[in-house]
Amino acid sequence: MASKKKSQYAEQPIVDHVCVIGAGISGLAIARTLRKRNVPFVCVDRTSGVGGIWRQPSTGEPGPGYRSLHLNTSQKITGFADIPMPSHYPRHPRHDQIRDYLEAYARAHDLLPRLEFDTDVVGVEQGENSTWEVTTVHRPTGERTRRSFRHVVVATGHQWDPVRPHDGIPGADSFPGEQLHTFDYSTPFDHLEKRVAVVGFGNSAADLSVELSRLASKTILSFRRSLHVVPKTLVGIPIDEIATTRWWSRMKFAEQQRFITLLLRIIRGKLTDYGIPKPDHKLFTGPLTISDELLSRISHGDITVKPSIARFEGSTAWFTDGTSEELDAVIYCTGYHISFPFLPPDCAFTSTGRVGLYQRVVAPRHEGLYFAGLLKPVGSITRLVEMQSKWIADLIQEKAVLPPADVMEAEVEEHLSATASRYGTTAQDSIQVDVAPYLGALKRERARHSPVRTREHG
Repeated sequence: MASKKKSQYAEQPIVDHVCVIGAGISGLAIARTLRKRNVPFVCVDRTSGVGGIWRQPSTGEPGPGYRSLHLNTSQKITGFADIPMPSHYPRHPRHDQIRDYLEAYARAHDLLPRLEFDTDVVGVEQGENSTWEVTTVHRPTGERTRRSFRHVVVATGHQWDPVRPHDGIPGADSFPGEQLHTFDYSTPFDHLEKRVAVVGFGNSAADLSVELSRLASKTILSFRRSLHVVPKTLVGIPIDEIATTRWWSRMKFAEQQRFITLLLRIIRGKLTDYGIPKPDHKLFTGPLTISDELLSRISHGDITVKPSIARFEGSTAWFTDGTSEELDAVIYCTGYHISFPFLPPDCAFTSTGRVGLYQRVVAPRHEGLYFAGLLKPVGSITRLVEMQSKWIADLIQEKAVLPPADVMEAEVEEHLSATASRYGTTAQDSIQVDVAPYLGALKRERARHSPVRTREHG
């Protein structure tokens, strides 16, 4: 069997201490911290360069990015702490500006020599002697390589395995028009003067319906569940910056809800005034739709709000309220599965399919396996992954230690119970976090049984 493996793979010894999977914001945060601490690592990414989802609109690579994509969070908070985004950038930069910034960040910290692009990870398995066997495929050549690492950090994000619901809609297979997911969408120009339905009510659905409404002959926004619609800025402050202020963190959760709910009522009135059903949940107990333009376009009659599609009959879409529309195209903005096909399923998920990681980072029963950026905060993720990267590096360098596995699993259950009661029981619900409390939890973890505290370590 050993000789067969040698013929299939380019076998290599343990030459790198850590394997980081993904070169987006989270992967770069990990790489920067490891590089600063002189911890050997290699970072692999399936795309041809730095940036994750932010490089795709201009490269033509598949992914959730589209040409009009901008940050919903502010450049002040989304930039890394040590090298902020350029001051001339707008408050909510465009995708190519973010890509350029991430590339410049990688160059500034000399990360590029440790980054391997066009490299798919097809297998990560626990090996002997507390190692992880990582199998990769170099996309241009097809060469397969198996390497052993002491630690693996998964930083691939959770927006690359599209949920495609049209298989479950009666008649969708015979719809003569175009059906595509946000993952496949690039620009609105292919839909000039067409009748288009955008399915979903998240951020991407808002973005796409707004831009399509300027070119399509008719734009319909169809969704099953209503969400709270929040502008990018409130009282002159970007909403993600509000989440990082001291005065916000000092407020109780119920006070935060009442405060923002009151502001929204003053600024835009009731959602029902726009033909949008009242959400079935209170603010901050489910996803938010962040958009400055959606309600305005609805008010001007450029976007028609409809409930979910019940069935197709030829090019006619019938909605659950009994109305129908003739359509030329349907774009599904229906989110993504959280999946890691290269990992055994018990590494990241509970038996119920929710993410089961200690402090959203550590696989309790799989020593040396960590996850970075597998989070859904209200606001920017950057400060959170920077803190995650410090804690992960602490653990790798044995400057901090983990509690016993049963203690970690108890924390996971507590978190899942809390997110289930506040948000729901899906995998996406299980990665919701509040910025300030989560940062506090990570800081406490870094201090756990840490024998030495140095200036660099802090």
